[in-house]
Amino acid sequence: MRKIQLFGTMLLISVLLLSACGRKEAPQIAGTEKPQISDLRDQVVGNVLELQFVLSGNEHGVGFQVDRTELDPYCQCPGMWRRLYDRAAMPGQTGETKKLIKLKNDKTEYLFRIRAYDADGNLGPWSHAIHAKGVDLYK
Repeated sequence: MRKIQLFGTMLLISVLLLSACGRKEAPQIAGTEKPQISDLRDQVVGNVLELQFVLSGNEHGVGFQVDRTELDPYCQCPGMWRRLYDRAAMPGQTGETKKLIKLKNDKTEYLFRIRAYDADGNLGPWSHAIHAKGVDLYK
């Protein structure tokens, strides 16, 4: 009897561990227009990264998220992505949008990515990685 209970417990734990694998994001609601960012343009002006883009998607509201990481100077690989900015999804918030991001210094190269999301929780795809580095304004 004890072996059967132990086997059942091990089976339950295995099922729980295996079912936890897979996508780690909010469920997507089918049938709605996927929120997206298009015409993404970026430029560094002094110590400011300027992002210009077009938001489109759900008429109930579209917002966007910006993540940032630092580029490791030794391996030239990105570190852990962290949320830098999150504009909530609000009605009528579509069309041409601009976001200014202050770069901390001229010694660190940053990577940024941006994606749209809507009021229903649908997530758009991440943009390509945007490289940005401030300049020394005193040179």
